[in-house]
Amino acid sequence: MVDLSKARRPAALVLETERNLDLGSFYATHDKVNDYLASVGDATPIYQETGLAPPLYSSASALGFLLRELALPHGAIHSLQEVETVKPVAIGSEVKVTAFVEKPRRRAGLEFITVTCTMKSDGDVALISKSTVLVPPKDVSGTVAAEPKAADSASISSELAVISKEISQEQLHAYARVSGDDNPLHLDAEFAAKTQFGGVIAHGMLTLAFVSEMMAQSHGRVWLESAGLRVRFKGAAHLGAKVFAWGNFSKNQDSVRSYSVGVQNAVNGQELIAGTASFNMDES
Repeated sequence: MVDLSKARRPAALVLETERNLDLGSFYATHDKVNDYLASVGDATPIYQETGLAPPLYSSASALGFLLRELALPHGAIHSLQEVETVKPVAIGSEVKVTAFVEKPRRRAGLEFITVTCTMKSDGDVALISKSTVLVPPKDVSGTVAAEPKAADSASISSELAVISKEISQEQLHAYARVSGDDNPLHLDAEFAAKTQFGGVIAHGMLTLAFVSEMMAQSHGRVWLESAGLRVRFKGAAHLGAKVFAWGNFSKNQDSVRSYSVGVQNAVNGQELIAGTASFNMDES
């Protein structure tokens, strides 16, 4: 999916200082977009009807290459994600990616790395994707501190038609192939068992794709043309988990319509993702 022709830079330089990176380019071909859609289980026909790629396809492609470029330690955790669609990416077009890596922030023994990727198509900015990744500390035994267990919570009602999914290992391998995010936390049961999660979990961007699918089904082309997301990853979708994406109208302000959105564990009610999704009503 991603052009890996550019030589990787030493990880230590990227992680200790702010940097501007040229990440090369990828092509949003029909086959690659279809492979991405299959990996996230999205059969919505709007992409083929409009010839437009789903917003998170480009963001996931850029993030996967970026993670390998930075050579982050295995077990790094996606914490926050923002996506702004300036213009949609047409299927078949070339997407060029640059990134700005902020200087790492360290707080309470944790290291946070924030990177803003800018994607251009046909010479114009198409999407801006801002990701924050947490590099967790290790205790003296070399294992990551245990994840606090989330209390069960009541199921959230949804005004939008919910998207229900079950996380499978086949899906995680497929998503790793198309996105380039091959963190063993998502693929290696032995490795994942030694982390604070106690087992394999889904990629954050894979789980977030369920929200984008819900918005695309509810609002169609306008979502593809001006999608905005701002979310926090609050919990992990473990292998075999049944989850659902939900959305409730929040407000109309100027020309922007916003929804409160999230992904929740369908069995115990744990919040996995929470945030907002928005789009420009002028595009409709």
